[in-house]
Amino acid sequence: MSGDIFTQEHTIVYYETDQTGKLSLPMIFNLAILASANHGAALGQGEEELHANNTGWVVLQYDLHITKRPQAGDVVIIKTQAQEYNPYFAVRNFWLETPAGDKLVAIKSVFAMIDMEQRKMVRIPQSLMDAYEATKVRHIEKIPAPQAIDINQPTVKKEYHVRYLDIDSNKHVNNAQYFDWLIDPLGAEFLQTHELVNLNIKYATEVRYGQEVESHYQISDDQLVTWHQIKTDDTLNTQAELKWRANN
Repeated sequence: MSGDIFTQEHTIVYYETDQTGKLSLPMIFNLAILASANHGAALGQGEEELHANNTGWVVLQYDLHITKRPQAGDVVIIKTQAQEYNPYFAVRNFWLETPAGDKLVAIKSVFAMIDMEQRKMVRIPQSLMDAYEATKVRHIEKIPAPQAIDINQPTVKKEYHVRYLDIDSNKHVNNAQYFDWLIDPLGAEFLQTHELVNLNIKYATEVRYGQEVESHYQISDDQLVTWHQIKTDDTLNTQAELKWRANN
């Protein structure tokens, strides 16, 4: 049986929204990770305890589904649950709901634990997962990989420099920063006339401080699907598939 669901309430404030006044994509993930961190702290397995053992969580993949984005001033209920794990991987679910229980956002994620100095995967301590009451499995429930960019077709490219403030306490680029790099190249006109409904992102190689990032994308003929990749030099760091609906 999966572990208990951790719940917290949050009021959306203006600086968490984009130009539409709705909760921005990076902030959706920031709120999810906030709930995850608070869940760990409540169980005595927070960032301080992990870092004391020179370990930390890194996300490998997210699968996001949006029913409706909340707006500034809305009260949301953030929920998270450690679903299952094996020695090296853990599956965690997140939800954003209205106080009445209407679903707004659902996220499925796969995490791994790393040695903070060597930046290599390590086994997840059994005591840690016991605290979360997650289900131990031989093989975790995988998320399908996002469709890759067609290397035989041209891409639109935009470049970014990795700044000091892009790095978080796990000593790598904050996960939410990747979403800025993904969607910013699409441009204001597209983003103001389309609403994101699904995002599947898979992280391959960490982006480090001081690197130069290339964000590439391709778009479907009907402009309802975009395919993305983030590269540093010739290294593929991240790939993603985004599905959209046109605003009426």
